Formats: sequence, structure tokens, C-alpha cells
Amino acid sequence: MKSTLKLLALSAIAATALGSCSSDEEIFDVDGQGTVFFSATLNSDLKSRASATDDELRESCLLWISNSDKNLVREYMGLDNFPDNGEKLVAGHYTALAWAGDSVPASFTDRYFTGSQEFDVRKNSTTAVNITCRIANSVVAVKYADDIEDVLTDYTLTVGHSQGSLTFEGRDERHGYFMMNSRDHDLEWTLTGKLSNGDEYTRTGTIEGCAPAVLYTLSIKCSTGEEEVIGGAYLTIEIDESEVVVEDEIQLTAAPEVKGYNFDLATPIRAEKGTVGRRSLWIKSSTELKGIVLTCDYFRDLFAIDGNDFDLLQMTDTDLAARVEAAGITYQLSHDADNDWTTVKLNFEDTFTDILPDGEYAIRVDAIDAKGKTGTGTLTIIVSDAPVATGTCDAASVWSTKATITGEVTKPDAANPILCYRKRGTATWSQAETTVNGTAMTAALTGLEPATTYEFAACADGYEGAVATFTTDGTPQLTNAGFEDWYTYKSDKLWGFGSEGSEKFWDSGNTALENYTFIVKLETNPTSKDETVKHSGNSSVRLKSVNVAGIQFAAGNMFIGEFIRTDGTNGVLGWGRSWTARPTKLKGWAKYSPVNVTKDNSEYPNLKKGDLDNGIVYIALLDNSVIKEDSGKKYPVIVKTKAAERTLFDKNGSNVIAYGELVFKQATDGDGMVEFEIPLTYNRTDVKPTYIMCTASASIGGDYFVGGDGSALWLDDLELVYD
Repeated sequence: MKSTLKLLALSAIAATALGSCSSDEEIFDVDGQGTVFFSATLNSDLKSRASATDDELRESCLLWISNSDKNLVREYMGLDNFPDNGEKLVAGHYTALAWAGDSVPASFTDRYFTGSQEFDVRKNSTTAVNITCRIANSVVAVKYADDIEDVLTDYTLTVGHSQGSLTFEGRDERHGYFMMNSRDHDLEWTLTGKLSNGDEYTRTGTIEGCAPAVLYTLSIKCSTGEEEVIGGAYLTIEIDESEVVVEDEIQLTAAPEVKGYNFDLATPIRAEKGTVGRRSLWIKSSTELKGIVLTCDYFRDLFAIDGNDFDLLQMTDTDLAARVEAAGITYQLSHDADNDWTTVKLNFEDTFTDILPDGEYAIRVDAIDAKGKTGTGTLTIIVSDAPVATGTCDAASVWSTKATITGEVTKPDAANPILCYRKRGTATWSQAETTVNGTAMTAALTGLEPATTYEFAACADGYEGAVATFTTDGTPQLTNAGFEDWYTYKSDKLWGFGSEGSEKFWDSGNTALENYTFIVKLETNPTSKDETVKHSGNSSVRLKSVNVAGIQFAAGNMFIGEFIRTDGTNGVLGWGRSWTARPTKLKGWAKYSPVNVTKDNSEYPNLKKGDLDNGIVYIALLDNSVIKEDSGKKYPVIVKTKAAERTLFDKNGSNVIAYGELVFKQATDGDGMVEFEIPLTYNRTDVKPTYIMCTASASIGGDYFVGGDGSALWLDDLELVYD
């Protein structure tokens, strides 16, 4: 069967889909560009269905669009983040690449799909692009002969490579999924068990040159051949290789979408009785619609029905259907059978809205498609003659000590409209400095207390609106920011932050020195505990650049995240930890003692041998728009120091919300530590962060193995400031 992953929920109608629509109601205005709709076909190919749910695959799906110059022009992570009206692109030649699933080294459940498709975009035209994604895993199964227990009992088969392995216990009929990388071309297998005479049995082998979308079946059969007996084995193992065949079906479609026509459903419609007017909603579905359920407490009395809901598409009561239409609730539906796309224009005519008495009406719309997925939207109408109305406080506008509140002037003769606020639990209102622009009221509140709930309301002379609330962010601090908690490992030759066995908050790229523990001593570690130079407490962290045994330059460094793996003498580092608060600066104490650069690199021309080394501390807040993966682990930033694959942090990256840095260009004053401060500059304030990262190095060119053998940076008592 064919497995279809639709990368977006969209309407496939042209501008003429609804014959009753006027030109100003057309929803596909291409403006001289072409509009592209994408879908993908997943050849999942295995009877043994992976456990990843449809939602998980939808969230993981990634789409890249590159132009003819191979430059990335669009990137979308997650099905629901793709524009529901398609993507507008200038005319030209493009390549679409799609990924879905989890690229983990070895798993019984997680599969990974990849595919690409070239396409052309023409002006004022619509292009449909289908990307065929094949399974990217090498797949392994094991099959035992019916009489295997006559020869072997308690048997297990372990299969894997350097990054991960799977164990098939007994007659395990699952499929194992393996991602092969540039270093792992083969899968090693080990069969263990007990022979009928009681002897332990072990046999190993290799599946060579493993390819994606290929199923390797290890068939284990009893043997009586003389050569097997002489060799001490009683089994033969054959490896059957076959291309994966399409047998599983995964249907991934976005749920229908419900939107307001020329207004935001998230904002209530406010009006006096008799002035609400006609309101319309668009319903768009990537497949056929089977139901449109309307729910409102008002319906019970209005339509004399037992409940408060009805299905516009499934009304068997013709009398009810007539009453609904006569009341002013109508719709026009268009279904494109060729592409299986549906649009509905749902109208609440003025004959319905203008007779609503004073009050608040929440009309919920549930659109249900043929695959059972439901999209929901709620039309809220507030009928009132109040002069002002309390608005909202967007979550992104709420910080630790400040927030922006809103309201609305609903009558032109409203006297002295103003926004008021107070701490919840107190009686006295404070008047905010309110800006009124047309009907919009806004007030920027400052000096608030962190982690505190506040109330606010829109007010006018003699009138107080409904009360709304918001809660300010807290002021969390970095874990182990005083560097008091340490442990040692690798026979007490290496330092680790925190406590052994716990999730790392801080780590160091010098974890790669595990390969050099035969020469490395605890006291000479590039990143280590120091009890002599400190600001307070018992210790600080010392970052000291060293040339390890004359073989490899290692900059003293640390970062928020963890060391993932070594790659030869290089490292792969995962930077960032979960974080939602928004500090304004990083403070701390530092001592920097540089030496002249002893190791340079043409790839980093900023410093050459003989120049005074520089140290650096930088901090960033990031969103989750870019997630990198290595060895089954995901981070907002993955750093690779290997020259051929070098990947470094980009402070100007699209996922960077805020950034600040301090470069030490000379030694700090005196023998002790000096206080420093790093302001954070926010590139975006309309979104809260998802991650925080902080990195420090005694040698600014450490990513390129540039620096001075002996440059040292001490840090202590890091503190996030929330203004």
C-alpha cells in the first residue's frame, strides 16, 4: 500500500471554487508568483509497523526548498507550521527535500524517511509537488527454523554498529531499524545460546555494506553437516537480502483548519445589539469533510433542541435544517475530487447575529474529515453597550518584571478610557499609562514582581470592565553557577561538573581527553575545579588551554549542554538546555591570564602565532525552530570541530532570540577576580525562548584549535539579571 504524508492542510480550490464568492473574497491571490502545494509519499514498507504515531511523524517532518543555486529559500519544521494556503515562490527551478521520523542509530520502533523532488514554478500558476520518501534505515529481521530448540535454547541475537545495537530475544519477530553513517558500513551480529549438550554457544558475523531500504533476514537453521560438527557448531546462518516491499500504510494528514474570514478568531467580536453584522468562517481540509458540528449554549433555546449542538452536514431532521437556514446560518462547500481537497465558507448572517441579546456567545465549530481528524475554531461574539472592554495580555509580552496589557474602546463617547492593574489579592487599582490608538488600548507595565499574578481591566468614567489576569515569569538561575559541585571520573583523571550520573547542565569539549588518560593528570585538565582562585564559596572553574602531549591543542572551555561523542581527535558537542525565562544580562566574576598564541590555523586568521591570546564568554537564548540531531540526541546547536565537517554556532542564526558576549583581549587587573557584565541584545521579543546556551573558552579560536598553550580563564558566581 502507499503511505501518504501530506505536508500541509490546505485548500486546493482555485479562486472560482465557490461560485458565490466575489473577487475580493478570493483566497489565492498569487501576485505574479506561483503557488506550490506539497505532499509526500512515504514508502514505509514493513509489515512490522513502527510505534511512532501519526502526530509524532507530523511533528518531526521537515521540508526544505532550495533554488537552482542550491540556496535554501524555505525551511519548515512540522506539518502544522507549513502555510495552509501553499507556498508562494518566484518563478524558477527548485528542489524540495523532505524528512520524517527519527534518525536514531538503532531502534525497534523509530523509522526515518527521506526523499527529494525537483519542480518548476511558473508565474500566476499553481503547482502540485509530490515527494516520494523511501525508508532510509537498513532493516534487520531474524528467522529461526521450527526445530531450532532441538539444537539451541536460551538464544539471543544482537545486531549493531559503533553507535548502537539491538537484541532480539528468542523468536522476536520485530524488525530492527539501523541508520548507517560514514563510519559504519557494516552491521555486526552475535548469536548466543545453549547447545543441547549444555555447552555455551557463541557465533559472530558481519552483514557487509548495509544499504538503506534493504531488509536483511538472518535465517538460522539446524545443520548436520560434517564441517559444522568439526567446527563445533550445529547451526547454519544465512543472510537473505531483499529490497523492502511496500506493505504498511501510514496516513498522515493535517487536521482541517477553521479560520475567520478577514478577522482573527482569537479576538472576540464586540458590538452593540443589532450592529454585529455578517461573520464568515473558512474551513479548509486536505481531504473530504464528513461533519461540521456547531456547538453553543444559545442553540438549545433558539432551535428548540434537546442538546446544544448539531451537524450541518449530517442533519437528518429536515425541519431543524430549515430552521437553521432561516435563522441565518448557511454554508457553501466545494470538494476537489482530483486532489481530495475541500473548502467550506460558513456564514453567520446578520439575520442571526443582529438579533443576539446582550451577552457573550461562544460558537464552537468542529470540522471532521474522512480520516477522523478534527479541526476546531470558536467564534466569540460579545454583545454589549459597555464603553470599553478588557483585552488580552499576550504570553510573549510577559517578562519577569514587565508586561503589556490591552483593551478596546467599544463606544466613541467613552469617557477617559484607561487600563488599570493590581496584584491579585489586593483591592486597590493602579492606573497604567495608557495609549489609545483608534479603538485599541495598550499599556506597558514595568516594575512588576517576578512570578506574581496580576489582574487588569479596561475602565472608563463610571465603568469597570471584566477582570483578566497574567503571571510574570520567574527569575531562574543557571545550575551550579558557582561551580561548587564537581566529581572525577576515568580513574580520577578527569573533572566533571555537578554530580556523577545526573543529567549534565555544564560540560566541556575536553571530555575528548578520555582518549588520553594514559598521559593526562587531574591537575593538568584543561577544564577543572580550582580552589585557589575564586570569588566566593569553595571553588571556581578554571579553563586552561594546553597542548596535550604535543599532539592536540585543547582550549580550556565549558558550555551548557553535553559532549556527545569523539570523532577521532575531534569532538561533537550538543549545546543548549531547556529554558523559557528572558534575562537581560549575565553577570559574574572572572580572571583572565593569556599567553601568546602557540598554535594557529589558516582557517582562523584573526590570531596568529605570537599574538596575545583572547578569551571569550557568550550567552544566547534560542527558539526551537532549528533542532539538530546526532547519535539519537537532539539540540538547538550541535558543534563539530572536525575540519571537513566543521559546524559552529552562528550568533546571527534564525533561531537566536537574544545574544551577548564578552571578549577578553588582555589580562584582567590584579591578582584576583574582577566583576563583569554581559548585556543581552534581543533580536525578537514576540516569542519566548525554548533553550539557553552559554559558552566560555580561554582561547577564542579553540574551535579551530588556535590559541596559546597556557592561556587561562577562571569564572565564578555567574548570575542572570532580570530587569
